[in-house]
Amino acid sequence: MTNHESRQQQYPENYPPCEDEINLLDMFIVLLKHKWMIFFLVFIAGVAAVVASLLMTNIYRSECTIAPIEQEKASLSSRLSALGGFGAMVASQVGIGGAGSLEKFEVVLKSREMTNDLVEKHKLMQVIFKDSWDEKTKTWKTEEPPTLQDAYKSMQGMLEIKPDKKNGVLKLGFLFPDPALAQKLLSYYVAGMSEFLRQQSLENVATQSKALQEQLITTTDPLLRTKLAEIIAQYVEKETLAKVQRYYGFNIIDPPFVPEKRFKPSRAQICILSVIVAFFMAIFLAFIREYVGNLKKNEDPERLENLKKYMGLRNR
Repeated sequence: MTNHESRQQQYPENYPPCEDEINLLDMFIVLLKHKWMIFFLVFIAGVAAVVASLLMTNIYRSECTIAPIEQEKASLSSRLSALGGFGAMVASQVGIGGAGSLEKFEVVLKSREMTNDLVEKHKLMQVIFKDSWDEKTKTWKTEEPPTLQDAYKSMQGMLEIKPDKKNGVLKLGFLFPDPALAQKLLSYYVAGMSEFLRQQSLENVATQSKALQEQLITTTDPLLRTKLAEIIAQYVEKETLAKVQRYYGFNIIDPPFVPEKRFKPSRAQICILSVIVAFFMAIFLAFIREYVGNLKKNEDPERLENLKKYMGLRNR
């Protein structure tokens, strides 16, 4: 058997060679052919990314960490429960506004009432919407001035709340273009939450103490009167502590600070990602141009018309 016959057996006649087969050399040739187009597209994308990133406003992030105060409530609850039905009713309300929890802190920080109080108390409308405020005329530049609802959405968008249940702490962050204001606004939130919890606790203590005092007046049993007097004394002590504590319901582990470095934008990352995306898009465009050029050379009008049709290039 000759070499020619051997080759014919290895490659049957009913299996023609693939003319459209693409190898790495062909792809490399296409890239070299369109190298200047690829270079300019990547260069333009890189320059545009640099310019766009430089035009972005620097955002700074102030942070703080707080932890709930573990208060002893077992003794008070047990004493109230010993009073029977009335004591059990009051015991179910003990600790409302006392020792906080991570979930409760998160609910308070997201409270619309507390945020609106902060905005009004510290006159933050002009700070939050600085671009819409004319400092010279002391008027809003827009026809419709921003509302408290707008302020709430804006403040909540800048506030970050991250509960760390493993360590039992709550990490807070506040994003703002001015680093000093970022620290100040976060401090407002921390102080506002403390005041909110304090007022809530004082209101509940006053209500519960009043109910116990009324019960004390109508009670004739000496032992029961003694227990009621002890519980009322604890409520008075609780009320006194609530008034004198700087931060009620929690301790500050790390106080809010003025950030020195910007949090975002990450200009280097933006530029690198833009160049990478532009590079692959340019390669894709180079192969598209090469494919269209080959269609024209091979005079395949039907396939070329279909390509124009699906790319939306017909009748333009």
